[in-house]
Amino acid sequence: MPFYHEEEPADRRPEVVVSGSIAVELDWVLHAASQPSFRRDHATLGRIYEETPELGEGVRTVWGDLETSDCVGSMELAVLAHHGGLLFSLDAEELLSQLEELCVSVPLDLRLASETAEDRTALRHRLARLRSSARARRDYTELVRDVWSAVRPDWTRNGLRSVEAAVAARRQIQHRGASWQEIAHSAHAPGDHLLEDLVASLTPEGVIAVVPAYFAHLGSLVDLPGTVLIGVRAEGSGAEARARTEILARHLKTLSDPTRLAMVEVLRSAPSTVTELATLFGLSQPTVSIHMKLLRDAGLVASSTEGRRHRLVLQRDALEALLDGLQSIVAPSPQTDPTYRAALGPAENVG
Repeated sequence: MPFYHEEEPADRRPEVVVSGSIAVELDWVLHAASQPSFRRDHATLGRIYEETPELGEGVRTVWGDLETSDCVGSMELAVLAHHGGLLFSLDAEELLSQLEELCVSVPLDLRLASETAEDRTALRHRLARLRSSARARRDYTELVRDVWSAVRPDWTRNGLRSVEAAVAARRQIQHRGASWQEIAHSAHAPGDHLLEDLVASLTPEGVIAVVPAYFAHLGSLVDLPGTVLIGVRAEGSGAEARARTEILARHLKTLSDPTRLAMVEVLRSAPSTVTELATLFGLSQPTVSIHMKLLRDAGLVASSTEGRRHRLVLQRDALEALLDGLQSIVAPSPQTDPTYRAALGPAENVG
């Protein structure tokens, strides 16, 4: 009796998945502690490691000599997240809540064909220590949590939106039938034989993971079991960039009035009342109230009640966000300023 079965398509290929990854984001942040050019390229990373030098020192010294990779890279979070089925999760708390458990069972016989022999050895030593030592697992999880706490405000304010826009843009290309090379465009130079070879080694059940990352410096390439992870920099779409700059422009317009800007300077020193500002600037109280309404609408000033007095308080977080947004647009980066790029030397590539 003949048996009939459905033949698999002859051209069946690995699935291409475009997604953000909080594990990849945090790997980039950890890597930046040892890479000055990464910190110069991303204002948030530069700031957190400058303001909390002990955090950077903790990241740089968490591993011993045998566990320090040749490129000073950091990719164990991607390995752990992939092992736990969390590679495509953007939920940091979900990853952190399972991190110690994932360390206990992470496989050590990883191929890691994307790495040099020295880096493979270093990463396996890291994973082996995390598997064998409860203290190492606790210390590592606490360190990652501290790093996440430091970057979470910027990620929540800017990073997530940027990654979502980049993912949406690449998925549009994917839906038009583009090849994986087109979907992962800009991650690696054309003719990258290692990347091509890794993708060619995947079975039809494998995954080509294209992961835009907000904290990325350039591109990354990681060989994971059944998956080739291609990290790309999340630049966002034109529409997303326009929306962000429109908000920034409105806030800058609010501050473009010299009187309002001077009032912000006064409030930076201490909260004040409308009456006090009116006296200081020689203005009527209704005029000061109009200025304060515009500043409140921009989220730069809020009211605080102390007994029967209503004081105006500068919202420092909002002002810092405004400055960060402006700096992210006008500050030079290795990708856009050839003079700055030349000063940094050869561009780094993680993985």
